[in-house]
Amino acid sequence: MFISKIEIKNFRNFENSEIDFNEGTNVIIGHNNAGKSNLLKALSLIFNPESGRKLKVDDFYKKINTDSYFEQDANGDLKIKSPPKIVISAFISQSINDNSTNEIQPDDNNTIYEWRIQTSPYYIARLTYEFFLPEGDETKEYIDSITKLIDKGIKTKDSYWNLIHRKFIHKYISRIYGGIAKLKNRADSDQLRKFDFQFLDAIRDVEKELFTGKNTLLKDVLKYFLDHKITIDTNLSEEQKQENKESKHEEFATKSSEVIMQLKQRINTDPILEYSKDVGASIGGEPDFEGSIDEVELFSTLRLIVEKETGIKLPATHNGLGYNNLLFISVLLAKMQMSRSDYVSQDDKKVFPMLIIEEPEAHLHPSMQFKFLKFLKENLKTKNEVRQIFITTHSTHITSAVELDEIICLNVDDENNLQIAYPGKVFDSDKAEDKKSKAYVKRFLDATKSDMLFAKTVLLVEGVAEQLLIHCLADYENKSLEDNHVAVVNVNGRYFNHFLKLFDFDSNDTFKKHAIQRKVSCITDADPVQKDTSGKKPKFKKCFPFELNIDTAKFEYKKISEILSSLQAKYAGNSYIKISSRVDGKGKTFEYELAYNNASTDLLITDEIANIQELKDLINAIKANKPFSDILSILKNQNIQESIELSNWTEEEKKSAIIAARYLQSIENSSWAGKGEHALNLDMKLRDNLKNGNPVNFSVPEYIKEAINHVCS
Repeated sequence: MFISKIEIKNFRNFENSEIDFNEGTNVIIGHNNAGKSNLLKALSLIFNPESGRKLKVDDFYKKINTDSYFEQDANGDLKIKSPPKIVISAFISQSINDNSTNEIQPDDNNTIYEWRIQTSPYYIARLTYEFFLPEGDETKEYIDSITKLIDKGIKTKDSYWNLIHRKFIHKYISRIYGGIAKLKNRADSDQLRKFDFQFLDAIRDVEKELFTGKNTLLKDVLKYFLDHKITIDTNLSEEQKQENKESKHEEFATKSSEVIMQLKQRINTDPILEYSKDVGASIGGEPDFEGSIDEVELFSTLRLIVEKETGIKLPATHNGLGYNNLLFISVLLAKMQMSRSDYVSQDDKKVFPMLIIEEPEAHLHPSMQFKFLKFLKENLKTKNEVRQIFITTHSTHITSAVELDEIICLNVDDENNLQIAYPGKVFDSDKAEDKKSKAYVKRFLDATKSDMLFAKTVLLVEGVAEQLLIHCLADYENKSLEDNHVAVVNVNGRYFNHFLKLFDFDSNDTFKKHAIQRKVSCITDADPVQKDTSGKKPKFKKCFPFELNIDTAKFEYKKISEILSSLQAKYAGNSYIKISSRVDGKGKTFEYELAYNNASTDLLITDEIANIQELKDLINAIKANKPFSDILSILKNQNIQESIELSNWTEEEKKSAIIAARYLQSIENSSWAGKGEHALNLDMKLRDNLKNGNPVNFSVPEYIKEAINHVCS
């Protein structure tokens, strides 16, 4: 069995939410205050007997209008609804690995039998936590108090909740019901204790909780593993095992008695006895010392140590927090193993161990995060010490280490409405296109690209140059991508369509309804092409925009690429996804557009590109407002000369196009390393210019402005 779903009503930031869970690992992500910790608290209210089930006024969802609790009918008469209550329901479903007769996990069926709401084709059980004001005198008093409040003309949210806090919250009670909620059948507490809810919060003192045998956790685990080698020896019968353990115990008792006797012989009791006579205490009998010690009592003298490679032994308290947290979790897993074994009584034996971890990255290095997740998932498959795992995280390293299907995304929109998304469910496994996209996203959703799942909005770009420069270009538009929590993700090519499926939300679509409702901009190149139709096997090849339609008798032209055309058609009218590119037939690439829009400034020139002097001469000629013929004479590329002369563009457009085309060629003719260094140095030049008291004018291309404004609005 596994916890397949939770419904949360009127609790903290959950007004009325339904969240589906996976059978094994559940990684819950979202930005701050999205409700990750609240979700774990909701689970604990049902499954953790140690959790305080008495809540406070601040645990209610308070964003709803008070009219939800009292209103006037058509005649103006006051109609007061029931007092506010919190309802949390967990649904427990039959494991996909179980069969209908539960032969694999019979204890599961015994545990949830009385809570079932469905038996065929597989069972589903329901547990419901309610926090409510009892009916009767308490409800009558509530109605009277609300009536008086309204008679005074007071209907504000603050006054309503202050009344609940002052007069009623202490009268609220909590109950856990099993089965159909409206029947109000109390869930048996003994059966609830069959769930082993182990919670590791983000802030924990592992040194206090772990490192000496005095601690209950470590003492219990040590006691369980006492003579464990005998317990797991398959060559021995149960009777032989018991005899061997008794023999070990008797041997320990004999040796410990000898030690205590030696200690007693070293103590001079005469002065103590003399003082007892003087104060009259000896009348009740003369005092003496005697004692014994068993294995468990001796555990308190043990402490956890760490032996370094050098052989030096140090207390575990000398370890870093990360390693000590891993040690703590390992001991906790050992305890969970103990809790499922026959070592404990039948009443205390656990059936369903669940591990809940809040922000495991708090103390773990990224590589340790990956290894830790791998270990937990392997434990699920093999040792079965943990049946289900719930993890909340802000770590992109953790999300990149798990499957897409294991990620649950909590997202709060601009109006503070909570939305739940399941990135793995947006793909239709029956469609080849979706299968390809899911495989691609799964493969390339590394720690860098996983940032798109956490950010408030996302800006997808084609390459490293855009990735490096887009923050600076946003600053030129007085927009801060950092302040707006925008993730800039380089998809390494034109693979936008794969990633956009994660954000293509449609509440009426079976798969798209699981997408993340988040604004996304895609900055992509126009990449015009031409095809020589006179050839035997004509193929489209890239061209400059000023070459379009020069010779329509010989060539076929497309002013934008098929990929861009397809993206535009697919996401036209989509309020979340914006495809940004220059599509008027005069655009080409990102670098081309930067130069076209800034043809009279040499800010774009760095030492890493080719043809530097020629570019400077061309730019100076434009600055000096030289005629087009003079600028054309400086140009050293004959193909550009011939094509641009045949173009029907204006001379001003041709001047800018010459700079843009030659600038793009200069970047493409530099080495690969030079391209990256060029983008870095260009970023520094543009930032220095922005800091200058009298900066050189620099124009951001219009389509890039639109993309930035979309994700920053």
